[in-house]
Amino acid sequence: MHFTLRPQASLRAGLAAILMIAGSPAFAESAYITQVNPRAASTTSGMASQPVQMIPAAGYAPHQAAFVPTPETTRPARSGNFAETIQIGSFNRVSQLQSGGNNFSNVGVIGGKDNNVGVWQAGRDFSNLNLINTQGLSVAVIQPPGAAPLNMLIARLPNGGLLVKR
Repeated sequence: MHFTLRPQASLRAGLAAILMIAGSPAFAESAYITQVNPRAASTTSGMASQPVQMIPAAGYAPHQAAFVPTPETTRPARSGNFAETIQIGSFNRVSQLQSGGNNFSNVGVIGGKDNNVGVWQAGRDFSNLNLINTQGLSVAVIQPPGAAPLNMLIARLPNGGLLVKR
């Protein structure tokens, strides 16, 4: 049997063949990386190793992560001491030491760089110290037992001046 195709018919046949090929499913290798079993010894004999499963046996199932609080946040400290630091900047160093009991210390270094802050409280003390946009400042707070509360803001102003507010 002999078929004669006209140019229009051959164009249609060519397009149909391309569409059939393009519509076929695509196959790809697995995206999972096979890892070597550390307990498996290298095969020196002529025996072939067992094939490794490329796709995990169980599918991914989303799970809900539970928040587990750290031991220091589950119950208050016996001495009643509390020290908190927030640092937004670079190369800032904050050290807070508390001896005695019932101390509260809060240090914030915001937008600063290369600052050093040290706080020492001996008992029944309160301090709140904030450094904003400062650079290369060293601040020490030393409070003996029962000292007056300290609330201090040290900020670099846009004109280059330094604001110290107590």
